[in-house]
Amino acid sequence: MTITTQRVHWDLNYDIHLGATWGRFMAGLTEQKILANKCPDCARVFVPPQAYCESCFVRTDEWLELPSEGVVEAFTVAWQSFRGGPTPPYAIAGIRLDGASTLLMHYVHGLDLSDPNAVRAQLPVGTRVGAVWAEERTGQILDIAHFAKI
Repeated sequence: MTITTQRVHWDLNYDIHLGATWGRFMAGLTEQKILANKCPDCARVFVPPQAYCESCFVRTDEWLELPSEGVVEAFTVAWQSFRGGPTPPYAIAGIRLDGASTLLMHYVHGLDLSDPNAVRAQLPVGTRVGAVWAEERTGQILDIAHFAKI
């Protein structure tokens, strides 16, 4: 039996229904607010918000606004490009915003990415970062243009 592969190209445009939870989160971004929700049973704070707690399986109806600052818990640098993405290299970090139990993944700018061996020293775990807001906001995650070291 011969195993073969076939190259396929899909160019898709589609609309995504955000639902009430993500819709509220994205609407908050237009006003430079990072909204989170909280589990009434275990008190975990989710950002991005979730309709249900992943641990307790209860609705997370309590909303709060988080500060736009936090700490880097993990990061990676993308060295290769993909269609529709930013020009590499670029850094993406898991950021624990102050008061959050979960991580928000986002771009971090202001790093010298010219030397792959020196990147880790520029963004150690625990580095404080703050949101840099897009000038024009349209209810998308890139209303936070990126995060930068504080």
